[in-house]
Amino acid sequence: MRLAREAIRQRGDFVEAHRVLTAAVGMAGHSEVAAAALQELRRVQPNVSLVWIADEMPIMQGSELVHYLEGLRQAGLD
Repeated sequence: MRLAREAIRQRGDFVEAHRVLTAAVGMAGHSEVAAAALQELRRVQPNVSLVWIADEMPIMQGSELVHYLEGLRQAGLD
């Protein structure tokens, strides 16, 4: 989370950092922080969805992708 926050601080439009932060706080169960992170993610990437991530992020596969998507799901992304 710390590195994602630092990346966002340095470059507020860095979409991947917003996605990582949202997934991390979602998995950590910080629902209020996750909601705020998801709001910011949607600001910088309005079209983001679980389907988009699964389809457009070929670097992630298998259990890594499942874990990432679960964090985003817990943050409220659909």
